[in-house]
Amino acid sequence: MKAKTQEIAKGAEAVLYKTAYLGKPSVVKERVEKKYRVQALDERIQSQRTRLECKLLNESKKAGVRTPLVYRVDRKNASITMEFIPGKKLRDALNEKNTRYCKQLGEWAALLHANGIIHGDLTTSNVIVQGKKAVLVDFGLGYFSSKLEDQAVDLLGLKKTYHSTHYSVPQGWKAILQGYSKYAKSRLVVAHISEIEKRARYS
Repeated sequence: MKAKTQEIAKGAEAVLYKTAYLGKPSVVKERVEKKYRVQALDERIQSQRTRLECKLLNESKKAGVRTPLVYRVDRKNASITMEFIPGKKLRDALNEKNTRYCKQLGEWAALLHANGIIHGDLTTSNVIVQGKKAVLVDFGLGYFSSKLEDQAVDLLGLKKTYHSTHYSVPQGWKAILQGYSKYAKSRLVVAHISEIEKRARYS
């Protein structure tokens, strides 16, 4: 693995380092060791999650979603070297004039769900804006599923984080739903979100 040069983000699941791979600006995503698990079990889980994330990135790209290119996978060290995406997080760039990015996010969610992919963390923090283009990142919590419940939970997570973060741009959520409507089962998913919300209120 190439030498890490700069830590750029740290979360509960992974640490990101900016580096270079074959002369290209890159990011190394290294999964965080879980001390509460038996080491052998943790290593196996981390390796499996690393492999799954790479597959999710590649399958999402095939489905038409713009994701970072994967350069190298190190399952032993639970790390992925991928394309560095310069730009701003949509969370910080979104305003009333550029809600087209919200529509794009909705379209991506539609493509993912139509292809049996659950992102697991659909938020504006995981969309990097590059001029007029955008890239969807961080599939670390993702998995494969075509279940209505899983798709509804995926979209509900986006709804909750969107409204709490971008309450001043309510039209952005409408744009997300407009983009998501390209999914043939979008009405079923949106209706199921209401069912989940009702269960939460009365549980």
